[in-house]
Amino acid sequence: MLLCLTASHRTHDFAALEQLTGGAGRALVQTVLAGDGIAGSIVLSTCNRFEIYLDAAPSALDAIRRLRGSLVLLRGEEAARHLFAVSAGLESVVVGEPEIAGQVRRALNHAESTGAASPALQRVFADALATRRAVRDSTGLGAARPSLIRLALDLASHRISDWPGTRVLLVGTGRYASACLEALRDKGVSAITVWSPSGRGQEFCARHGLHAVTGHAVAAAASIADVIVCCTTNPELVLVPELFTGTCPVTTHTAAQCPVGHPEAAARRRVVIDLGLPRNVDPLVGDVAGIELLDLEAIKLHAPLHHLAVADDAQALVRRAASGYADDAGPIGPAVAALRTHVGDALEAELARIRRRYDTETAEKAEAALRHFAGVLLHGPSVRARQLADSGRRDEFLDGLHAVFGIDRPA
Repeated sequence: MLLCLTASHRTHDFAALEQLTGGAGRALVQTVLAGDGIAGSIVLSTCNRFEIYLDAAPSALDAIRRLRGSLVLLRGEEAARHLFAVSAGLESVVVGEPEIAGQVRRALNHAESTGAASPALQRVFADALATRRAVRDSTGLGAARPSLIRLALDLASHRISDWPGTRVLLVGTGRYASACLEALRDKGVSAITVWSPSGRGQEFCARHGLHAVTGHAVAAAASIADVIVCCTTNPELVLVPELFTGTCPVTTHTAAQCPVGHPEAAARRRVVIDLGLPRNVDPLVGDVAGIELLDLEAIKLHAPLHHLAVADDAQALVRRAASGYADDAGPIGPAVAALRTHVGDALEAELARIRRRYDTETAEKAEAALRHFAGVLLHGPSVRARQLADSGRRDEFLDGLHAVFGIDRPA
């Protein structure tokens, strides 16, 4: 059966999520996977969620319930519907943000590369990503590329009146740093300096035509910046109050530990945006005179309400696509799973043929359409199967599967 252990900004505070993205989450994953009956796993960890997706035998369910701690347990169709909604951006702080699709894809790729992803998990993640494309194409959700960084920059606009004239220090050089850079440039910002606490700034800057700072130059860059955006995966705090107050003498240590004091800088009004989880900025930075700290909790409070009609249409697509993932622990579940496998195998064979014959763009569009169609196709039989099982007519469904598709009765 498909299971999901989830903690997100909707169910947990950011302090709990911060713990799960560190050692607590890794320990939980190891404990769960050490149990019997786990055929596959995929971990999805982002700035506002920590989730473990499992392909598990029904016999493993009781043990997983005991081990899950504070995480919410979802199963079968409910777990699939949650994953599909997450991938479509419907569960994000900023509804429709596109970055989550890349995070879901990277979680799948990592699990595949390590051998952790079972075929069943590969299929449901592929279906989730295809559903995300169907939601975007059918409803337009995410077309405006909403995101946490764009919302944060909008919130900072009450202090920053001239974005083209704004000096920015960007802390981090990973995938999300690229999204931050794009959002800053869309605002007209050109004076962007980069600091990579991990020391990988030169390559990032060369690729984007920027200047990197290291060592003591970091403190100097921070002292003249109007906005500091932190989006590094460094597990340690990289910005502390001393960087802005000049209370630590200049030594040969890292810049965050040895700031350069600038009295005129202390009187300026600045914005520090912390998009890290674990957090990149010491919360005490918000107490420094002249500094406004926008962390994930503060940004979430200002997340806009999304258009209800668009969200309803998107949720309907998600529900329909996920309906084929009935709970395999139920009396009709194995039969529905067998039908799903039959259709899935035929779909994968057809997609392989399409990829050989057509260019990448055409193949991707065809894949999105076919996966969406497969979800629609499975919806009716899945609902009918549960109705028949509930009314004591399970054998009729099993006989029909065998007669039409040649699918033998599940053991």
